[in-house]
Formats: sequence, C-alpha cells, structure tokens
Amino acid sequence: MLVLGGLLLATGGCERKPETDSVREDVSAAPVQAVNAEAANAYSAEYWQAGQAQIIDAQAATQALDRAVSQLLMAPTADHLESAKLAWLDAHREFSAALPFIKVAFAPSSLQQQGQDLLMALNSWPVQAGYLDTVPGYSTSGIVNDTAIELTLANLRKQHRLTAHEEASTGFHALEIMLWGPTGERSAEQFAESSGGEEPKAQASNRRRELTRLITQGISEDMSQLANRWPVTANDLSRYYLAREPVARLQWIRRAHVDLLRDEILPRVPESSESDVESGLAANSKQALLAMLRNLQVAWLPGEGSGLADMLLDQHQAAALAETFGLLEARLLKMEDPIELAEPAELQRSRQQVEKLLGLISGDTKVPAREEDMTPVSVTLPEE
Repeated sequence: MLVLGGLLLATGGCERKPETDSVREDVSAAPVQAVNAEAANAYSAEYWQAGQAQIIDAQAATQALDRAVSQLLMAPTADHLESAKLAWLDAHREFSAALPFIKVAFAPSSLQQQGQDLLMALNSWPVQAGYLDTVPGYSTSGIVNDTAIELTLANLRKQHRLTAHEEASTGFHALEIMLWGPTGERSAEQFAESSGGEEPKAQASNRRRELTRLITQGISEDMSQLANRWPVTANDLSRYYLAREPVARLQWIRRAHVDLLRDEILPRVPESSESDVESGLAANSKQALLAMLRNLQVAWLPGEGSGLADMLLDQHQAAALAETFGLLEARLLKMEDPIELAEPAELQRSRQQVEKLLGLISGDTKVPAREEDMTPVSVTLPEE
C-alpha cells in the first residue's frame, strides 16, 4: 500500500545530469500554480521509494503464489487448490496496486516498449481459455493437448499472443484459467499426476500440471526482475526518473497517471454485460480496480502531508478530485465482483467518474468556485 505524506525523504546526492531520453509531456502544458522545487524534490523521491515498497510487496505475493502452486502440484487436494486460488487473488491485487508506479517507471521513450512487454507478459487479458486447455465441445483443444509444443517457459513466451491478443500463455490471467478452469469448475483431481504413459488423457493431465507450473514460474521471474531493477542503487529504472528536474518529475507522474486511467482503468470498467472483464473467473475485477485507484488517490490526496493535488491543482480542482474518488469508490464497493454483473447504468456512471478523474488529474477540467465558498464583500455606502 502506498504511504505518502508525513515524513519526506532526504534526497541529497540524487540529482543527476539530465538524460537525452524523453518523456511525453503534453500534459505539462496545463497551467498550474507555481510549484516549490524543494517540495517537488522531496515528494518525487518519496514517491519512487513508495513504488519500491509496493513492488517488493507484489514480489513477495508472487513468491507466495509460486509456493502455493507447487504445494498444489505436489499434493492435489481441494484445500491446496483453494490456497493457490487465494494466493493468486493476493498476488494479482498487489500487482494491480503496483501499476501506477510501473507506469511511471517505464514512461521514458526508450523504456516504453520494455514496459509494454512486461505488462503484456504479466497481465494480458482477456484470455482465450481454449488456447490453453480443454473446453466444452473441444476435448483436444489447447496447449495441454498439443504435444507438438514442447513445454518450456521460453516456448510459452514465444506462444504468448502469437496470432491474436487473446491467445495468452503467460501471466496472471493465463494462470487464472489454469486454477479456476475454463468454465470455473476446476477440481484438484485435474492436477493429479498420471502414469498413463502416451495415452492422450494422461498426457493432457501431466501437461496441465507442467503448464500451470511454468506460467507461475514466469510470473515470479518477471516480478523478481522488476524488483531487482527498481532500487536507486541499481541505477537502472531510477536513473531516468532522477535525472529530471524535480518539478518535471511531478509532470512525469501526472502523465503516467493519466495514461493509467485512460489505458488501464477505463477499459476495466465494462460498458455492458457483454464486455470483456479482467479476472472474471476469479471474480476479482473489482478488487484489482480498487487497488489501482486507491494508490492513485493516495498519491494525489494523501491523508497527511502534501500530495500531487496540492502542487499541481487549484483548491477547487482538488476538492472535486476528492469528491470524485470518494463517489467512484463507494459505487464500486456496492457492485458485485466481477463488475460485469453490475447494472448497466451503474457501469456507465462509473465510466463517467473515471473520465472526470482523467480531466481533473490532467488539469484540463476547470472547476469554478462554489457560491458557498465565495467570501462576501461588504460594501459601505457613504452617508448622504
């Protein structure tokens, strides 16, 4: 969970010579109040370290997921399957909460493709279940039945989104298919090791086990590599960020948050019950969405200390932002999970509120002062 405000971290010695790399800065053209460079420096350094803490939490959760899946494959019982599912839910929420920081880290133009590749490897959705496993009416579908595909992690990465974006063979949602099953009715027995040799059903059972193990391994490896690149001492991701002037870092964060709202959060709020929903089988689409929104909210409106709203928005925009975050969270909390099951009118209102967040965070939406906030002016007429 992101913690900002209160103690501001010292940043002496962190200033670097600006890199030649560039970041999209169209949002910085929005007029803002003057920003104190010292406050911007302290906040932006604290934000990066908060991101590191969230990445470490996500890494620990994926490692716990790896252990839970290993236990399931070692002893396929209903309890172990349930434990693996719970570990998936925890890891996916922690990863979702890290997305606001990941977007910031990979904002430089030379890193954007790496960032896209990472997110596609870890969180590609929707997923075509039949690309991975047997589905009703197609008893020989999926990688588990295609013995021409040698099961190695390298091969799974090659197969990932090979001919269509929904053909995911790595990441959280591919693992979601494996743990919950293509129709949400996975049993622990389907992970039992088979001694049936070359018999197709036995091969499919053993390949299902190996496919599940490899997908989990890929998630754990990708998160560990990201965690290793994050610290300032690694001089990898952080050097691009810290090379910029403090106020420019704030605009960098703003741009990344705008992109997150537009490209990650808004698509997760379905326009109708026919839309694709992230984490539909795991009934986790709402929780993943809330995890992202809460870290965005804390970045802009921390409970203590100054946030981005104090530095980049006027008081009326900041008040409207707080109100919109509150209304959207309250609406989402009332919805079922997955949110595809919500009333279409509620989904539409949620999308409108996300779009309002976009306008406010970008600075494009101007908020007039409310009448009750205006200080009345007393006029004394001269005596006649």
